[in-house]
Amino acid sequence: MAGRFVLAYLPRMRKRVALLAALAVGCVEGGDIPSAPEQVFPTTITASDQELEPGESTTLTVHVANPLDGAVRLTFPTSCQALIIVRNQQGRITTPPNGEYQCASVPSQLFIAAGDTARFTVVWAGGVQFGAPGTSERVPPGNYFASAELRAAGVTAIAFPILIVVH
Repeated sequence: MAGRFVLAYLPRMRKRVALLAALAVGCVEGGDIPSAPEQVFPTTITASDQELEPGESTTLTVHVANPLDGAVRLTFPTSCQALIIVRNQQGRITTPPNGEYQCASVPSQLFIAAGDTARFTVVWAGGVQFGAPGTSERVPPGNYFASAELRAAGVTAIAFPILIVVH
């Protein structure tokens, strides 16, 4: 079942990423980011442990690379920058609950030097909330998929899902 979900889910995500990348090219503000088709910010998510036994946790890290020759400034509408989402194998969001983040309504910025990578980390112990073991109700055992998005003004970067097995 998990294999079918990944195969069905990933092509749709790739189409969305291609569409978002194409739309983002023409929507960038200011001179910090050149308007060019090469304007893609490779984004990945990794886990320090992809199998979680009760009482264990994993560190999820989002990597956003700047492949351009110059520094970039990304402006976000809130204090939240990298939004990590965990879904079950049916595609329903489990963490954070309903996919809702509590973000301060204060704009924030991220600067990434040329050729550099920005990193965001969060601890997940297989709970309905991010955090260390025992800090929230645990999700049922099964296959889960962690992904991430950055939604800056004129730019959306998406990290394709990775599998995490909760025992």
